Amino acid sequence: MTRVTTDMEARTRGEEGDVPTAVGDGTGEDAGRSRRRLSLPLVPVLAVLLVLLVGAVVYLWATRQEDSAVSTGDYAAALQAARSGVVDIATFDHLTLDDDLEQIRRVTTGDFTEQAVAELEAGRERITEYQVVANTEVIGAGVTQADEETATVMLLIQATSQNAVDPRPTIEKSRIQVTLEKVDDRWLLTGISGR
Repeated sequence: MTRVTTDMEARTRGEEGDVPTAVGDGTGEDAGRSRRRLSLPLVPVLAVLLVLLVGAVVYLWATRQEDSAVSTGDYAAALQAARSGVVDIATFDHLTLDDDLEQIRRVTTGDFTEQAVAELEAGRERITEYQVVANTEVIGAGVTQADEETATVMLLIQATSQNAVDPRPTIEKSRIQVTLEKVDDRWLLTGISGR
C-alpha cells in the first residue's frame, strides 16, 4: 500500500535527516519572500528618481529665459521689411532711376538714407550711359537679433545685372547683414554690411 506523506510529515522527517527539504527552489513561501526582498529596494530608488526629476523641473523653470518683448509678429515684420528693403535698394533700372531713388528713401532711415541715395546718384551717369538693369532676389533670410526697436537680419541674396555693352547677365551671390530700426510702427533699414 502506498502511503501519501503530508507536508507536515515531510518537514518532521527533514529535521531528522530522512528527507531533505528544498530551500529557495522558487516555489512556495520562500519564493514569495525572495520576490518581496527584491522589490523593496525598488521603492526607494523610484522615490529618489522622482525627487531628482522634480528638482530638475524646478531648476529649469527657475532658470528659464524671460519672455521676449518682441512678438512673433514683430519678427515676421522685421524679416519681411529686411527682405523687401534690400530688394528695393539693390534693384534699379536706368529708365526708372528717379523712382528707384525715391523707393530707397521710403525703406531707409537716418544716415543710411543719405548714404544709399548718394551711392546710386554717384553711379547715375554710368548706369544711364551703359543702360544698366540690376535685379536682386533674396534666397534665404533669418532674424539673428531683435528687440522692440531694433533688429538684425542675415540675408543670402542673388544679384543679376545686365547692360547694353555686354547683354549676358552677370550673377553674383552674397551674404549680407541688415540692421533695422522701428520708426512709427514700420521697420526701416539703417545699414547693410558684408556685401
